[in-house]
Order: sequence, then structure tokens, then C-alpha cells
Amino acid sequence: MAEGYKDFIAGTVGGFSGKLLDYPFDTVKVLLQTQNSLPSTSTSTGAGTLHSSIQSTAAATPQTIAKTTKSAPPLPVYRGAIHCLTHTIETGGFRSLYQGISAPLLGSMAENAVLFLSYGEVKRMLGEKPGEKELSLLQLATAGGVAGAFASVVLNPFEVIKGEQPGACCDAAMSSCFVLRPTLIQLG
Repeated sequence: MAEGYKDFIAGTVGGFSGKLLDYPFDTVKVLLQTQNSLPSTSTSTGAGTLHSSIQSTAAATPQTIAKTTKSAPPLPVYRGAIHCLTHTIETGGFRSLYQGISAPLLGSMAENAVLFLSYGEVKRMLGEKPGEKELSLLQLATAGGVAGAFASVVLNPFEVIKGEQPGACCDAAMSSCFVLRPTLIQLG
């Protein structure tokens, strides 16, 4: 049983650490992917329009995006990933790279905790004894498959919430708490 606690703690810490390292890259990726689809509320061109665009994302509807894109094609805000990263830090500070991290962080911690715990438990159930009896490749694959199944059950609610709040990583007013209750009521 003590091994299970170790696996759980290791998974939680691993999920936390991994998401802290990964999230700024994900933020830059999302900003680059959405830079031409965000409606601009400013008449200036270039990087200055990003933050006004991001602020209007939460209130944007498909109709307003369509109106904006029909009138004039939006200009790219960033020249590339490095420019996006440096511009985001210069305009919003280093913390802006982590805006909206709460739900992904909790999801990653939960997913990895369950993944590590279930993988270790299944390996022990299959008879693994470190230093004495090693499992075959098929047994390890079985343990990994079972662990993945358990982890996907835990991760699914976080992915539903993430899908219900597009652009929330860019909008401080929109948080997982505001999306969680309506999502649970609607989807059960």
C-alpha cells in the first residue's frame, strides 16, 4: 500500500511540474493559431491589436467574427513563435504566459496521479517484484493499457471543461469555475 502512495505522489508532482513547463508553449501555440481568427476592436495594425482582440474573444460570436473577417482580412499579429513569446511577456508580463492554467494544471495532476497509481498497482497485481521478478513486455503493455484507461476516465471531465471555454486561456474574466457549473448542469 505504501508503494501506491508513492506512485500517487510521484504522479501528482510529475503532472504539476510537466504542466508548469508545458503551459507557456501551449499559450504561445494558441495565440499563434488564433491570431487571424480573433475579431479586432482596434483600427491599428500589427501587435497592438492583439490585446483588444483577446479581450473581445469571450464576447465574440460567430456572427461578429464573420463580420470582422468579411470587412477586411485580419493581419497577423506575430511574425513567429519567438516574437509571440517576447511580445506576450513585454505587454502582459511573465505571468500572462500562465493565464488560465488552473483547470489544465488540476487536470494534469489528476491524470498523472491516476496514471502512475494504476500502472504501479496493475504491475504489482501481475506479480512484479523489483529486483526479483520482472514482467514481460506483454504484461507491461497490459499494465500501461489499464492505466491509460483509468487516466482517460479521470481526464475526460477536464477536457470537456476545456472545450466549453475556448479562448479562456487568454481571458482573465473567464475561469473554469464559471464554466464548470453550467457544463455539469447541461451534460450531467
